[in-house]
Amino acid sequence: MGNKGNNRHVKRLASPRYLHIERKIHPYILKPNAGRHTAATSIAIATVLKEKLGVVGSTKQARMVLNSGSIQVNGNAITDFRYPLGFGDVLYFKPSNEYYKVGVGKKGAVNVEKVSDEQAKEQVFKVIGKYVLRGNREMLKLHNGAVMPSEKGVRTNDSVKIKDGKISKVIKLEKGARCLVIRGVHASESGTISEIRQGTALRGAVVEIDGKEGKKQTLLDNIMAVG
Repeated sequence: MGNKGNNRHVKRLASPRYLHIERKIHPYILKPNAGRHTAATSIAIATVLKEKLGVVGSTKQARMVLNSGSIQVNGNAITDFRYPLGFGDVLYFKPSNEYYKVGVGKKGAVNVEKVSDEQAKEQVFKVIGKYVLRGNREMLKLHNGAVMPSEKGVRTNDSVKIKDGKISKVIKLEKGARCLVIRGVHASESGTISEIRQGTALRGAVVEIDGKEGKKQTLLDNIMAVG
């Protein structure tokens, strides 16, 4: 059987729930490029412009708008209409001077909402890993695919507040910390960490959260400390 190659579209009926799109209006939806976010937690920027914000009516129009350089993502002009957007990314529209942030809704569905200038400038990212460069320089891997120099005391699963490209605050993932559930059935819910249970070789670490609707449990990988 011949090789079909890399498919550039995904059938809407088989698309991830994360997208939260109409599934029966068209057979296909754009597949975001590989990169900063996983396929299950990313959405193409053209899809956001068409189906989340409604600022364009077609992919062709989205490409024209992006090619004009009038839209930035995290401070960088983007022209790739398949550019992957995910949780925490900030879009800036030059003509209208408006900011939009990619968030998470119920059951993990992508949510794009308008934010203020101050909210856009200060972002919170989860640290998903660390590594050491030549010269014993520690680097952090953030959940949005970015890397940056580490600071003393920052550990994997902690969060960092970034302002003007630098770490302005370290938020420790520990008992008593405020957190946001970013994946799973409790996605978009928030609360205070009441207990962290260490994982085993067969089971991941579990966090118990005390929120408005009572106590709930979720995997450590599903939460982010927010202060």
